[in-house]
Amino acid sequence: MRSVRIFFQKNDRMKYISHLDMNRFMSRALRLSGIPIWYTEGFNPHPYLTFLLPLSLGFESDYEMMDIRVLDDNFGNENVRAALQPVLPEYIKIFKVAEAQQKPGKIAYSSYRIDFKDLSDELYQKLGDFLKQEEILTQKVGKKGKVKELNLAEKITDCKLTKNGESATLYLTLPAGGADNVNPTLLLKAFGELPFYRIRRTAVLDAEKNLFE
Repeated sequence: MRSVRIFFQKNDRMKYISHLDMNRFMSRALRLSGIPIWYTEGFNPHPYLTFLLPLSLGFESDYEMMDIRVLDDNFGNENVRAALQPVLPEYIKIFKVAEAQQKPGKIAYSSYRIDFKDLSDELYQKLGDFLKQEEILTQKVGKKGKVKELNLAEKITDCKLTKNGESATLYLTLPAGGADNVNPTLLLKAFGELPFYRIRRTAVLDAEKNLFE
């Protein structure tokens, strides 16, 4: 038995699927694929799968990861891809299947692309000035309901705002993982009212800001 990490994109309609539903969906897909995967033991066995850094509802992504265990060591990575992709919808594209190089605890950052529609020149300037502030205070509610005050300005790295006509794009990197996790919607809500936007995760990085694999 060996562990396999599946890298995939999550596009379009799939952004409306919650993490719990995504787990159920992938479990069914793995059963349909015929991949010789390991099942959990107990009264209700199900395919073993683990999502690394689950995506927030409403986000698209270029970089999603799922770990499974394959029972047959001779069933190669390309076999996994060839078996699984045909049973997935067009909105999920597997771009790599490989042995895991890093443990989940090594995840430190996520990079995002946020596309705005109909952003006026005035609002573009205000957003740019907002992102340059040394202090952007907001509150984050933890899992146990504990409210924590954050200075988002200290969390933002590799921030870039560009404009093309009435459209604008914000690229930024924020802490991610178990130790510190900052959702980009916290930053957008701290700014205030904005026109329609789409959030896409472009990468998951380790502490040295290398691509997590």
